[in-house]
Order: sequence, then C-alpha cells, then structure tokens
Amino acid sequence: MAGSFSCKQASDLKAFTEANYKLQGIEDLRLNGIDVTNKRTPFDFRTSEGDSLLTAFTTNNLSATTTLYLDVQMQEPEETRTMQVTELEWQLLVDGKETLIGNVLEPINLQNGDNKLPLTTTVRLAEVEGLQNYEGFSTLTTLIAKGKDVQDRLIFRIKPTINTPVGDVTVPEYITVGQPAVN
Repeated sequence: MAGSFSCKQASDLKAFTEANYKLQGIEDLRLNGIDVTNKRTPFDFRTSEGDSLLTAFTTNNLSATTTLYLDVQMQEPEETRTMQVTELEWQLLVDGKETLIGNVLEPINLQNGDNKLPLTTTVRLAEVEGLQNYEGFSTLTTLIAKGKDVQDRLIFRIKPTINTPVGDVTVPEYITVGQPAVN
C-alpha cells in the first residue's frame, strides 16, 4: 500500500511540475498592511504610509498579503490530483531581469483547475552583483505609474517545495506562470 501511495505521489509531483500555470488575478494587495491595489503615484499615499513603505523598502523588509487566483492545467485533467506546497519561492522579472523575490512559508494546497490562494509573503529586491536591484524596481514602478499594460514586460516564476511521504522535495527549476489569454 505504501509503495502505491509513493508511486501516486511521484506521479502527482511530475504532473504538477509539467502543468501549465496561468495567473488569473490578484486581489487585495497589501504591502506591510497598506492597501496598494489602486495606488499609482506617490500622491495616492498618506504621508505616514509613504514613510512606512520607504523605510521598509530601504531596509529590504517588505511583506505582502494578497489573494492570488491561479489556474493549474494538468496534462491529464480527468485525474484528480492535489499537492501540498510547504514553501513557495517566487520571482518577478521585469524585462527579463530579476527584480523582486520572495517566499511563501505557509502551506498551500493546489489542485487541477482554479485555485484561490490567500498568501503572505516576504518581498525583497533581487540583487545584482551583490547590490539591490533598484533599477529593475524603478522600471516596474514607472510602468505602473504611467498606467501602462505591463503584462508583456513581466515574468512571474515559482519554485514550489512539495510535501511527500519521504519528506519535502523542491522542484529543481522555476516554473513560469503565464498570463491568462486576453479575449
């Protein structure tokens, strides 16, 4: 019985690694408790909010909470599969350059199809040659402030650690999360 369970777990791990991931949306994005969902310019923030975020930003001590809507499409959708992710590393690349990185350290259960995931994560600036990548972050904030559609310039990647009967297993390569098709 344990052998068949392990085979099923290995099969599920392979299926989730090969699945297509599509980001369907983000809701209620908060940085250090401040709702930033509809903020576009520095003038959209109260002085205390701006000061708080600036301090967190310069000390690389940001945290985010949000609800992420993630569509997971398996190669064999008729088979029921679930996976418990015990840790989720993520990266946001702007124009192909790693800009923001973070970790989700609370368990997440994924299934085939639509997943509504309430997340709490660290948010750090990626480093380039040992220095924080302010240039990438500046590009990101400028694009957002200009109200531009940034989807074609962003890449979101995840690297899950999966709970298995033999212990946690980290997927060896980052998985690129695609954007939903625009109708």
